[in-house]
Amino acid sequence: MTLVRPSRLVTLRSALLVAAVVGLWSVPSAPFVHQALAQAPTERQVVMFGVLATPGNQAMDPKISPVVAAQLRKTMPGYGFKLLQVKSQSVMTGQAVGLKLGDGFESSAMLLNALDPNGKVQLKFDLTHQGTSQFQSVVVTPTDQFNYFDKMLPNNSHLLIGVGAR
Repeated sequence: MTLVRPSRLVTLRSALLVAAVVGLWSVPSAPFVHQALAQAPTERQVVMFGVLATPGNQAMDPKISPVVAAQLRKTMPGYGFKLLQVKSQSVMTGQAVGLKLGDGFESSAMLLNALDPNGKVQLKFDLTHQGTSQFQSVVVTPTDQFNYFDKMLPNNSHLLIGVGAR
């Protein structure tokens, strides 16, 4: 059995106390954590675009980039594509970007959360026809990634709508 001398015991206790104090200093205090959350972004650049895809028409709108055009042709062969509108706008939480897509269709994306706890952007997507909501969805996505919606029209054309945020 080994006896610990009192001077060593005091040194051990002092070392443990110093370690505990240093450990507590390295843990953020509640006001610091609250301040960090308050500094989370409340603004994003929201980007939306609308494309009309028409069957039996091979025309490709020259405003559509060659890379996107190739992907559209691969996804929907036998369709022609016309860019209806593109909008990129900086918005605050609660604000929306809207597109007029023609024939009474409008689309919007409202910024719900610029950065959620998982590091993703949350947007509320809405497609309306003559003021009546046709489809709504909450989009939760990483920044710089588009989500696409496809609305088939009565004439077999498609409204292709992309929405994303940076």
